[in-house]
Amino acid sequence: MADTSKTILLVADISGFTQFMRMHALSTSHSRMIIVHLLNAIVQSTKLPLLVAELEGDAVFLYATAEDGDIERVAEQVKEQIPRMFRAFQRERDELLKRPTCECDACGSISNLRLKQVVHTGEVAFERIDRFDKLFGLDVIVVHRMLKNSVPAKEYLMLSDSAYTTFRGFYDQQPERRVEEFEGVGPIETVVFYEPHLHQVLARFADDDRPLLEAPTHA
Repeated sequence: MADTSKTILLVADISGFTQFMRMHALSTSHSRMIIVHLLNAIVQSTKLPLLVAELEGDAVFLYATAEDGDIERVAEQVKEQIPRMFRAFQRERDELLKRPTCECDACGSISNLRLKQVVHTGEVAFERIDRFDKLFGLDVIVVHRMLKNSVPAKEYLMLSDSAYTTFRGFYDQQPERRVEEFEGVGPIETVVFYEPHLHQVLARFADDDRPLLEAPTHA
């Protein structure tokens, strides 16, 4: 096993994907096309130091490692990309909604899809397998476990306490603090930013006046 490196781990996950695919099995080709377009928009919105580790069906698993050991500097660069991924997702979803009317159930349900992002910072080992770099370590498991949580929302940003500390906050927003119990991992302290927080942050990155997320629904 290779030496470990301090790494920022991020999973951008399309909320509602499983139900979307199950409910629209008769329009599989359109369901697949919609998800491919949305995943591509997320990937295209990212830049270094974020790298794609894997595409995981309904999610993009990304990571960023500080070559010089300055993880706080890398965290600032990753933090800036989080709202850009939210914006890219919604813009692509809006473009899909504008396409010529299709009567299939999948195309009629695009507006129900949302994006959530979970972020964790920890120690990761890298192994080269043929042409691919594979990430190993407990913290890789942790960031994926974070997708299975008790947050009562479909669109949000969740950071583990270690990621939040490394990020030194998130654009002056005050999060909700939660302790989540993750299978095989145990309790993890996290912070969550809901749609009202994301609205305020996304406004800093907007180049026009239209809303970048739906109206806040979380009390």
